[in-house]
Amino acid sequence: MGLRMSPAEMLVARVVTHRDLERELLLALDQFGLFEFIDVTHQAAAIEVKRSRDEESVFAALERLQKILASLDIKLGRGIGSRIDIDESSIQNIIEYASEVIRSVEPEIVELDADYAATRLELDKQLAIHDVVVSLKPLGIDPSMLGMTEFTFTTAGVIPQGRVSQLEWSLKEVTEDAYVMNHVPLKRGVAVATLSVPIDRRNAVERILTAMEFESFSTPIAADGRPEDIADEATTKIAELKAELDQIDARKRIIAREWKPRILAAWELLDIESKRIGAKAFLVYTEQSVKAWGWIPSGTEDEFESIIGSVVGPALDIKFEYPDFAEHESPTYLNNPKFMKPTQDVVYAYGTPSKHDLDPTKLMFLSFPIIFGFVFSDVGQGFLIILIGLAAWRSRNRGDDWGQILGYLQSGAEGLILMGIFAMVGGFLFGSFFGAETVIEPLWPTFSYYLLDAEGHLLLDHGHPVENPYRSAHMLKLSIEIGVIHILLGILLNLYNRIKHHERREAMVAISYLILYLGFINLIFGVSYGSIDAWFNADPGEQVYLWIPIAGIGYGIGNNGVYIPSGIAPLSFTVLTLILPMITMAVASFKGGMDGAVVFLEYAIGMISHTVSYARIFALNSVHVILSGVFFSMIPAIIEIPFPAVSILGVEIVPHEVFNDATETWGPAYLPLLGAIIGTFIVGILEGLLAFMHTLRLHFVEWFSKFYHAGGVAFAPFKTNRIYTNPILTRTPDQSYALT
Repeated sequence: MGLRMSPAEMLVARVVTHRDLERELLLALDQFGLFEFIDVTHQAAAIEVKRSRDEESVFAALERLQKILASLDIKLGRGIGSRIDIDESSIQNIIEYASEVIRSVEPEIVELDADYAATRLELDKQLAIHDVVVSLKPLGIDPSMLGMTEFTFTTAGVIPQGRVSQLEWSLKEVTEDAYVMNHVPLKRGVAVATLSVPIDRRNAVERILTAMEFESFSTPIAADGRPEDIADEATTKIAELKAELDQIDARKRIIAREWKPRILAAWELLDIESKRIGAKAFLVYTEQSVKAWGWIPSGTEDEFESIIGSVVGPALDIKFEYPDFAEHESPTYLNNPKFMKPTQDVVYAYGTPSKHDLDPTKLMFLSFPIIFGFVFSDVGQGFLIILIGLAAWRSRNRGDDWGQILGYLQSGAEGLILMGIFAMVGGFLFGSFFGAETVIEPLWPTFSYYLLDAEGHLLLDHGHPVENPYRSAHMLKLSIEIGVIHILLGILLNLYNRIKHHERREAMVAISYLILYLGFINLIFGVSYGSIDAWFNADPGEQVYLWIPIAGIGYGIGNNGVYIPSGIAPLSFTVLTLILPMITMAVASFKGGMDGAVVFLEYAIGMISHTVSYARIFALNSVHVILSGVFFSMIPAIIEIPFPAVSILGVEIVPHEVFNDATETWGPAYLPLLGAIIGTFIVGILEGLLAFMHTLRLHFVEWFSKFYHAGGVAFAPFKTNRIYTNPILTRTPDQSYALT
């Protein structure tokens, strides 16, 4: 694994074994887990593999188990504790296990489902009777009067209140006044109405009712008697039927509780077996042998041979080769540590790296939480993020499923923990604890909330501390410098990649862009970011001061006592590091045709816009502080939690006393509890999501545009993921087979 920055090199592995060892070969490839089939004969998508009787039984049993899972409402994807050991040496073992489970539970479940369906049907019928009777009650209509007689057609239903008069007029005209209609308005903007017309006018009246949005009541049975009695009888039956349904559900829950582990294990076995059957489409058969070709990562050859040989036995022939087309046709496999998988998933969300791309996962694993920590700087809320990450990590390892949305927290648990750690670091640097400025002293004195004298003591004005008016300016400069470092890293990665692949013209563009960007930044921080006129100053007494990352925060620009004097006048520096590299980059870019011209324009424009974009770190950090302060100022401090002074190695973490703006007095550090709680739930959650989204944007847009192109094909190895079963092989490799 190491510190490799490029996708793993891929090679083709060819495996040949005896035809009778087909199953052992598939089991071994699954166990290896890094073998992606190559469809050498291009038959997998066109030819359906003929299944044996046992294989047909697998799919039939899988379908029956899926119905059982649905009936018992058993969710897939959730762990069951310890796994069940299953012998997978033969397909018959799997079918036998699944059949035993099905025989044990299916008959009763089928009977319960039939009872449930019949009871549900009767319940719907009684509910319909109840609804009709209740609706007819205001009109005093007996439900038995609805329907057709020898001479009349009677119906009842609801109609929009505004159409009642129009309906009555239409009935009068169509029936020549031979109708009876009564209606009562309801509260929800509709009216319940009943009408009776001659039987020979039924069809015409039904067309009118449809046009008037009249919804007729449907009486399920011929119900005689007073509406009150019918409603009471229906209510009694409804209660009885619901009790029956509850009993059926309770019985299903008992079955699910008892059989859930075995049902899930059987389903997983059959699902995995169905994938093995599908994989046979990639195999090539001869009279006595079976062959498979596939991609594997370079460096795994020994492991591959060891695993395949231990399962298949000596009747085996394995060859490896690096075909010419591998450079362009092979899938992309990123070989990163398991704890970096959340970051790798974020990289894949942007796009799969191509074979000529660099893998940014290892760098992004640190850069993402670091930038997030500067955006969302808070000790208390960062600690909560760590707790959420730990809970998600623990539940994921236990096999729990938090659902589709919260499941993202589980898959990104390691990233959450790291983001929380750097959010806490940022909180200590800038002095924020659940949004309060009255608990922690900023460890970075430049960002102190109040001005300090030369000895580091607070400046007072009539006993009040003087607020630091430069804090926002320092934060803005820090944000830009973080962006500069991030962008420079992207440019250097691009330069390294171009040199690695011997792309001379592109490498010249990258070198020119690197010099151009460094010159641009030094002219901003080493001369002036207020006016570019100073860049063209030819006075020998003036010079450019070389920018040092982060060290100059709080000391201004130019000759600030930190930046190194270059001895070069601004005009000469501008020509050497801005104009000449720009010309060189333009010439090298335009030699690449239209694509090169687009790259040049993107670099030239992005040099400024992408750098300024990192000011969002300052903006979001400031918004977090301001919004948190709103809750502290608007909500009464019902409870203030005092904090004792804390110093570590002579560094003051929690000050001995702070100034209380509300009482205008000095006292121990404190946290307004109610404001902190409400602010955390409202501001913390909202700002946390915004911080994540903007940090993601800075990586996807500003950083990836410098070196990352995507467009590759993800590596899709033949591998089964297990949650409920643990495979064991009891059959040892047969030594009697020989390849011919």
